[in-house]
Amino acid sequence: MYHDLKLYNKLFGGCGLASFIGLVGYEAYRTYSAVSNLVDTRVLDIDRKRPDYIYIKHHIYRQSLQEQLEQEKENSRLVNVVVQPFGKWWKALKHSVAWRLLKIAQEGEQSDRLKAIKQLALIDHLKDWDFQHLAQLCDAQTAVSLARSNCDSRWFLPPRQYGVEKSAHEVLASIKGLIEKLAPHRCAEYALEHTFTSHQIKEPVGDDVVDHRLYVSRFENEQLKQALNALVHLTTVEENCRKIIDAGGLMELIEVEKLYSDNIDMKLTLARIIANLSVHGDRAYDFFASGWINILSKWQKDVDMRMQVTTDLTLSNLDRDDPNSFSYEYNVYPLYPKGRRKNKPDVDVIFVHGLLGGVFVTWRQKDLKPQAASLLEGIASYNDAELLTLQPTPPKFQPSISDTATKELIQALQEDEPLSSEWSVVFPDLPLVADEKYTSPGVHKNFEGRYSVSGDKWLQEPLGDESIGRSFCWPMEWLPKDFPNIRVIGLNYESSLSQWSASGCPCEKYDGKLEKRAAEFLRKLARSNIGQDRPVVWVGHSMGGLLIKSIMNQAAASDDPAVRRIAQNSRAVMFLGTPHRGSAIAKLKQHTSALVWPSVEVRELEENSLHLLHLHKTFLKTISQLPKKPEIVSVCEGSATVLTSFKLPLHIVPEKSARLDEGDFYLIKEDHLSLSKPMCRQSFLYQRLISTIWCAMQSAKEAGETEEEHGSGRSKTAESGKRSSSVFSDVYRKLGQLDRVFNIFL
Repeated sequence: MYHDLKLYNKLFGGCGLASFIGLVGYEAYRTYSAVSNLVDTRVLDIDRKRPDYIYIKHHIYRQSLQEQLEQEKENSRLVNVVVQPFGKWWKALKHSVAWRLLKIAQEGEQSDRLKAIKQLALIDHLKDWDFQHLAQLCDAQTAVSLARSNCDSRWFLPPRQYGVEKSAHEVLASIKGLIEKLAPHRCAEYALEHTFTSHQIKEPVGDDVVDHRLYVSRFENEQLKQALNALVHLTTVEENCRKIIDAGGLMELIEVEKLYSDNIDMKLTLARIIANLSVHGDRAYDFFASGWINILSKWQKDVDMRMQVTTDLTLSNLDRDDPNSFSYEYNVYPLYPKGRRKNKPDVDVIFVHGLLGGVFVTWRQKDLKPQAASLLEGIASYNDAELLTLQPTPPKFQPSISDTATKELIQALQEDEPLSSEWSVVFPDLPLVADEKYTSPGVHKNFEGRYSVSGDKWLQEPLGDESIGRSFCWPMEWLPKDFPNIRVIGLNYESSLSQWSASGCPCEKYDGKLEKRAAEFLRKLARSNIGQDRPVVWVGHSMGGLLIKSIMNQAAASDDPAVRRIAQNSRAVMFLGTPHRGSAIAKLKQHTSALVWPSVEVRELEENSLHLLHLHKTFLKTISQLPKKPEIVSVCEGSATVLTSFKLPLHIVPEKSARLDEGDFYLIKEDHLSLSKPMCRQSFLYQRLISTIWCAMQSAKEAGETEEEHGSGRSKTAESGKRSSSVFSDVYRKLGQLDRVFNIFL
């Protein structure tokens, strides 16, 4: 009995011990599992090398894998085994030539540098990394030269952190800081006071006075627009430009460009600021280091011609390596040529707009009325239907397509026999009165007629074609077609009818006097090398003609020989509706003047004012004392101009005031605003201007024949220098031709 009990105790004790060991082992396993889920113990296996696998779905990448296999098979072909090494050599050769040309552009002689830049601008098929490498090797002057040569935009490094934009509030604060650096300039203080603060309230607190400045409750975009307009005015001062650039203003203006890259108005204002900053001193490195060359190269290709012209002005000011480049100050716009040119221009043609006008407003092409366009299209479309000769007699009415006689004419053209090759078309703006006194030899030579054009030439420029489009600046687009080696300049200035409507700094509101403006433009034109070794042709509309007269008077009386040559080389002046004796519209009654508060420009245009009569008398005396008396062409309006919303017809400049009593005078049926807007290139206004320019060039050529004979030896020397050019100047052009052939095999 006792023995059995002892046996049972051992059995139960063994079972309990086994259960305890099992329980402990189970808990240890659970603890290990929990810890394993929390901590990846495989990081301790640093000595074990395990393969890494990427599992992909084969059906997704099947096409890529198949193309890779085909490429491997293609590379294993015998032809590619032979061609591939040659292809690598060819690519290395192209890169080597580009780098050698770049070295010549930076270190060679001036003639070699110009040719190397021309060849580098043709490069457009290198890889992006090649352009990136070349851009890093460029210096400031080479980058400017390439930008003026209309090269690939990949030549230029983008500005630093160009992809990061600041908020409008941050940009506004930085522009305000730039203006503050220009203080104590009175215009800067005015801009700070009226752009960023409205007024100031002083509140007495005990013995002290507390100032409370109330900030303007405008949108930040509107404030920034006003601040930029203030900078346009402030950057016309050389000292202010230096302070802005030294303070890092170019980088701050890049932030404005990033913020308003799609706003054409803000971009135009910004472009004018940048153009003003480029005038004074050699600032090419500052523009290059800040990244502005990259932005300017893009602006050159902008669809808006105003951006193109302003950008060309800026790059021309920065380009100090081009012997044929000029410097242009504020409000002097080089309309043509664009970029670099091989030779100096043969003639300078300067356009000056009138009151409330502008370079891209006054010189627009005239819009065709629907009925006029239909009539001209109908006449031009039947050139081989019958002989049509239009006599140069002024029409008595405005024809329209609904007129019975017009319908009969078009029907006759359709039904009768074909026209011969001798039919002609009268100019659409035929003069009503033509008083021609200019008797210089060669006038109108090589021109078919004074009032008509041959039918074949007329058909070369069909009217009403929507694909051609209307010109927003016909001097810029039309004149180079007739005179390829011409320079066209447009002068621009702000004007207003009333002092109430004048905007900007107060110092600009009262500086509209003719003498002061003429003196400023004369200084700027002399800096742009106007009329130094070539003839000058002036074209002025309305008050612009008065400015031209004042400029010529001051130039002729100047002590500076360079300024005096501007008047001496003035070969022709074309006045379009210029009020030589004032306009009755500008004369207001005393009580009306107090209400309207007319501007300085309007007061100076009063009829028979002593100032205008003295200007007129002085101008006639000036041109009579010049070595070569310039040709004078005056064009007057023959129709009233509708200016107000009440549709009141007004004659702005009557015939008596438009007559100069010198040169040729024409009275045409156009109104005052249309005098500067020809309908087409086959227009009397434009053809008369072509004749004037041609005669001016012939007159200057006859006067300079002796100098050309002395300079013939120099031209031969220059020609021989062209033959001895660098070996790399033309090699890239030939490589470009071979590259298209080798790409077939590569």
